[in-house]
Amino acid sequence: MLSRALACVHVVAVLALATCAALIWRLKCESFGCMGVGVAWFAWVLAFFPVLLVGLVLRSRASPGSRLMTLTRAAVWAQGAMGVALVAVWVIKQAG
Repeated sequence: MLSRALACVHVVAVLALATCAALIWRLKCESFGCMGVGVAWFAWVLAFFPVLLVGLVLRSRASPGSRLMTLTRAAVWAQGAMGVALVAVWVIKQAG
C-alpha cells in the first residue's frame, strides 16, 4: 500500500516537474543577466534528482508485471527523457 502511494506521489511529482519546466521556459529575462531564470532552473534541478532517485528505488522494489511497475517505469523514463532533452537544449544554447 505504501509503495502504491509513493508511486502515485512520484507520478504527480514528475508531472509537476514537467509543468514547472514549461513555466520556467516561458520566463522572460529581467535585470541582472537573467539571474531569476537561472535560480529557477537551479531549484528545478534540485527537485529533479530526488524525484528521480525515488522513482528508481520504487522501480527496483516493484514486482515485475504489476501495474505499479508499469506506472513507475513510465514515469522514470518520462523524467529521464525530460532531463536529457533539457540538457541537450541547454548545451545547444550554450554553443550558439
